[in-house]
Amino acid sequence: MYNPQLDTFICVVEAGSFSKAAEELYISAPAVIKQINSLENSLNLQLFERTHRGLIITEAGKSLYQDAKYLIQYSKESLIRAQEAMNHNEEIIRVGISPMTPPEVFVELWPKIQKIYPEMKFKLITFENTPENAREILANMGKNIDVIA
Repeated sequence: MYNPQLDTFICVVEAGSFSKAAEELYISAPAVIKQINSLENSLNLQLFERTHRGLIITEAGKSLYQDAKYLIQYSKESLIRAQEAMNHNEEIIRVGISPMTPPEVFVELWPKIQKIYPEMKFKLITFENTPENAREILANMGKNIDVIA
């Protein structure tokens, strides 16, 4: 559903170099470079400037990085929703949580809700709480997240 080269791209951005990304991905640095070159060619974009001092992410790369993280997360959640649709008789409430804002109130309420409604299941879905994706999260409320803790 998504281009697996995006995982490599994200890893390179976060690691800061091809060799560090290769270590994290357990593949060779030339394999990482080949995947990034292939991604750049298929998108007709330059994602990194290669200098003698290392990699510098381009504006196009910065834009793709934010969107790629969302696309990969959305793809994974889409597959999970499809699997859950097969088991549609279960009541599952998808609770969006951000690592930046711990859901202490939800954690306290969870056991109480389970006592009253033992058949109800909760699924925690993490998301990045940034101004860039806040509008997107709210616009898609009910599609991949039912409530936000």
